[in-house]
Amino acid sequence: MQNNNGLHSLLKLPSVYTLFQELCGAHAWRRKFIREVIRPRPGDKIVDVGCGPAQMLAWLPAECAYVGLDISEAYIESAKRKYGARGVFLVGNTATMKEICVRGGGGADVVFCAGVLHHLDDAEVRGVLQFAHRQLVAGGRFCALEAAWLPGQSRLSRWMVGQDRGKNIRTPDEYRALAEQVFPSVHIIPDLHPLRIPYAGLTMECLKEA
Repeated sequence: MQNNNGLHSLLKLPSVYTLFQELCGAHAWRRKFIREVIRPRPGDKIVDVGCGPAQMLAWLPAECAYVGLDISEAYIESAKRKYGARGVFLVGNTATMKEICVRGGGGADVVFCAGVLHHLDDAEVRGVLQFAHRQLVAGGRFCALEAAWLPGQSRLSRWMVGQDRGKNIRTPDEYRALAEQVFPSVHIIPDLHPLRIPYAGLTMECLKEA
């Protein structure tokens, strides 16, 4: 579920979305997510679910094999124009794209999503988790960065999180309960101050069994 009414509709434009992310500090939060949670290595095969205009590709090692998947044709076309052959960019979602072929063959080392799960209902989240599990090699990881309701969150932060386009924001325990239905190992780190604006979120790292 996503609110695309009023001013939210402008975020469907790739240029507006990217500018908004930079102004509120989301790019810095995502770079930290890449550095500390995804921890990409040259040669890794990486699938980005809900990639948007694929802005996170710019912060991954050039030697990574990257596939970006998004339901927005405008976002995918923007990614293709900017990054060309550096990645593979597909229009679709984890329900329509049952299997992804990463350059070089074999499974993915990392499947990740940033700001996606809080747009989805529980059944859709399970679909994303099951998709990730199928794509990953043994010992591979699914990583997520999400808006969240956290203990100790200020009233202003709760109000700001409530204005997010995604309407299925969860607590850490709720994210964990969904992830543990698919992955045996789930590690969550809450963050009360991830952005320049009052906000709250978390990162999640799930390990596929070896």
